[in-house]
Amino acid sequence: MKKSFFTTCLVTLLAAGGLHAGEPDYAEGVFFLNEGWLGHQNGTINHLSQDGRWNYRVFQQENPGMELGCTATYGTVFKGRMYIISKQARDFGSSVTGGRITVCDAVTMKCIRQIGNIATDSAGRSIADGRAFTGIDSCKGYVSTSNGIYVMDLGTLEVEGLVAGSGGAGGLYSDQCGTMLHYGDRVFALHQKKGLLVIDAGNDTVVHVIGAPVERTPDGKTVRRGFGSIVQAKDGSMWLSVTGDVTGSGNTVDYFFRFDPDNLDTTRISLPAGYGLPNSWYSWTADAFCASAVQNRLYWKKQGENRYKSSVICCYDIDKGECRDIFDAKDMGWYMYCGAGFRLHPRTDEIYVSLYQDNLKQAYETLRLSADGELLETYEMAANCWFPAMPVFPDGQHPDTPDDPVAGEACKPSSLLHVYPNPTVDAVNVDVSGPAFLEVLAVDGRRIFGKEVGAGVQEVRLGRSGVYFVRVSANGGVAVKRVIRR
Repeated sequence: MKKSFFTTCLVTLLAAGGLHAGEPDYAEGVFFLNEGWLGHQNGTINHLSQDGRWNYRVFQQENPGMELGCTATYGTVFKGRMYIISKQARDFGSSVTGGRITVCDAVTMKCIRQIGNIATDSAGRSIADGRAFTGIDSCKGYVSTSNGIYVMDLGTLEVEGLVAGSGGAGGLYSDQCGTMLHYGDRVFALHQKKGLLVIDAGNDTVVHVIGAPVERTPDGKTVRRGFGSIVQAKDGSMWLSVTGDVTGSGNTVDYFFRFDPDNLDTTRISLPAGYGLPNSWYSWTADAFCASAVQNRLYWKKQGENRYKSSVICCYDIDKGECRDIFDAKDMGWYMYCGAGFRLHPRTDEIYVSLYQDNLKQAYETLRLSADGELLETYEMAANCWFPAMPVFPDGQHPDTPDDPVAGEACKPSSLLHVYPNPTVDAVNVDVSGPAFLEVLAVDGRRIFGKEVGAGVQEVRLGRSGVYFVRVSANGGVAVKRVIRR
């Protein structure tokens, strides 16, 4: 058959650009991380293109002979890399050992590093199963585990040690930690038993603990509540879900907390009956509590028939203080798995929902909804026991998260540089440990301040509200701090 002029030009353009028709564009679309089928296979990650095409098991595709770890629980893209955290390095039904931590190039999905054990005892046995990840700066990230929170050097991709006070009692599931939020020079992290950990990200130490309330139940018993997840809304406010107890039973209460990250105050917000937020401490997953990046709203799935059969997505309008149901999959014969189940696209505000029928069926599908729950598209999936953990959005689709202008520079220990207060309303104090060149950069990389300084504290006034980077160069290395001017 004779090719048309259009076809000939298209083939030429694809070849000239080094692309091939049908190849996935991982910089666009949506990833779906899957736990995997316990006892049969390791975790997987699928990619849904912008035009609605599935590309399955993309990590295995791009890295032949390699797999993720067992029960993949959390994925995120940070500064061009995807960090995938799994509970164990290998499922006992798989012949391939992956890693509790897998780091990929977020555009190509090529593996950069896999780490089998996050921490071990004196006999070399693992004492920390993976949970979640949050990036601090170009040089450092935190990995939460079943036994505390660990510091990861993002330059060498090595786990360096435990965040002091976060756990590490020596046995699995003794100090389980989950979701984390980075804010200024602090990280707020959830601990199953202790509550909300306030971590100084400069010296990697827990400096404050906010415990969940202790209450008397109607039958006269005293019960310690727990915290499940923490999210940050569009207006900057933080919100804490509350668990019925610390056992991971899934019991709910009809309230949650608004949390002020600056003065550490909590405000109890009542919810209508039946709107309590389910938690997942029993078999930890990144649960469905999440916030819109476009509107001042929070979302979660209501407690269902059991932890495996939730079908209703509800929405809380922060400005109005109102809750409402926006979608119910039960009428379609589908449910959300006990993992995150859904997340909102950070630019379009559309909701991507993973659905299944029950644990014994290999029938899954994915929906795209409007922010108000209107069904926009259904994406059928190949039969398999995916057990979805969470959607993951490529880095370029996140609004208001500019690239770090100093990414890729040599990293030195953050003890070289201490910046406070952070956030600030005017100036910051920069405590430098020795002679160095001190700079302040705008988010686009422009230098707005720079001079040679000696050891000691330097006061630096910032301009208008926004995000800045304080950079200190000394002895061939660079230390960087992200600063927020309110």
